[in-house]
Amino acid sequence: MDAQVFWVITIMIIYIAIIIGIGIWSMRYAVRTLEDYAMASRSLGFWVLFSSVFAANISAVTLIGVPGRAYHAGWILWPYFVTAWGWLAPLLFYTISSRAYLVGRRFGYMTHCEMITARWDSKTLGQLFSVCLLFYTVPYLMTGIQGGGHTLSVLTKGFIPFWLGCLIVAVIVCFYLLAGGMRGAAWVNTFQAALFLIGVIVIFFAIAYALGGPVNATQQVYAKYPELLDRSKMSWKVFFSYGFFVALCMPALPQIFMRLLTGRTPRDLKRTALIYPLAAIIVFFTVAYVGMWGHVAFPGLKGGESDRILPLLLTEYLPIWMMGILGAAIFAALMSTMDSQVLAVSTMIVRDFFKKLTTADQQQQATMWARLIVIILTVAAFILAQFNLVGIIKIVEFAFAGFALMFVPLVAAFYWRRCTKYAVAASILTSQATLLGFQYKILPQSWTFGFLPGMPALVVGLVVLVVVTYLTPVPQNEGTKKFFELFDSSFKNPNTHIVSGNNVVHNAEV
Repeated sequence: MDAQVFWVITIMIIYIAIIIGIGIWSMRYAVRTLEDYAMASRSLGFWVLFSSVFAANISAVTLIGVPGRAYHAGWILWPYFVTAWGWLAPLLFYTISSRAYLVGRRFGYMTHCEMITARWDSKTLGQLFSVCLLFYTVPYLMTGIQGGGHTLSVLTKGFIPFWLGCLIVAVIVCFYLLAGGMRGAAWVNTFQAALFLIGVIVIFFAIAYALGGPVNATQQVYAKYPELLDRSKMSWKVFFSYGFFVALCMPALPQIFMRLLTGRTPRDLKRTALIYPLAAIIVFFTVAYVGMWGHVAFPGLKGGESDRILPLLLTEYLPIWMMGILGAAIFAALMSTMDSQVLAVSTMIVRDFFKKLTTADQQQQATMWARLIVIILTVAAFILAQFNLVGIIKIVEFAFAGFALMFVPLVAAFYWRRCTKYAVAASILTSQATLLGFQYKILPQSWTFGFLPGMPALVVGLVVLVVVTYLTPVPQNEGTKKFFELFDSSFKNPNTHIVSGNNVVHNAEV
């Protein structure tokens, strides 16, 4: 074992010990209910809430996929991600979550399915919504394991093979989720968010210095690969499509939606949305430019091979001890999204499909089942990660398009009283069928008109929602009445309160 491998493994062991310790410590505050296990009893303060939401978003996509994509596409990845992910996404997830928070706090809901079911008094519609989210979450879930496998394999020069790196990620995430649930994950994410925010800044300047400074590194790219500094690698239609998908999918991502409901007060939610863009600018600017510079240092990488560009740059240009620390920062980003996804999916399965376990006298059994599902999901994601043959960004492109299509019925649930359950069901089915038709080449690719397939699917879903709504009777169900009575009273009278159990929240904070 040479010095590089020794230091990388040693620092990784220290990092793993810290997060396992945090997970064990969080057990001291656990309450044996599913709401505490899955939602931390809706008690997270601002900094922990922001860190957990941000960490849930900064995944293998950001620290492995974005540099890998920037390696081929260049500078254009930076404005795309900052515009869509940095600014529009937090605006939209606050638009949805500000109302979802009220409903969740008042009636005890935790998932999309529960709110959709209650809004239209339709269990079938809620479960259809949940099935669609689960379908897209599973392939997204395995990207965190893949990113960890790539990182450890490259940093240890193959001493830890890809499959073992994947296994290490899976086991660690599974352990602290089983130990601490949402509270343990959120506390771990707070440490992880600080680690990778500092880490990406150090990586940016360290790589830039090694290449002669940011200006010189960019000039080298311009001299050898000028196409990486213009928009030729991404048409405006593709750019526009990506931006829409990334922004619209955020409120539909189960791991983001559920975490936005765990805040102690609505004010914490608002502060999270306000500070999120600043952190996003830092992260996406640094990783996109480093990925582009990597084309100069390691030319000739094909397809998904470019997902290894960040670990390759670390091993080539950084001191051994720094490489280990920054490798841990990458690891932190990968694991922080995976833990939130696994926990969200396990909660969805229990709450959305096993309603008998949600009663007050079944809380311990529900928590036990949620933990069992965590194990099953982690094992399944590990196995699937071994068979992936495309880049991480390619996996996420498909998943994000699917999530974005769910934004249309989600907005209708919280903002359009007239919308009917028949319209929502028709919108979901037609938009998803359209996306899958393009994905599997059943529909002619010319029908996308140069956009990514999700764009025409989104238009189809929106048109169907509006048309069917006005062709069907105005909803008079109890769920619609209680939702909009709550919204009206909360936003028109700021002196009212939201009461749930022992929790009282002033609506003036919303």
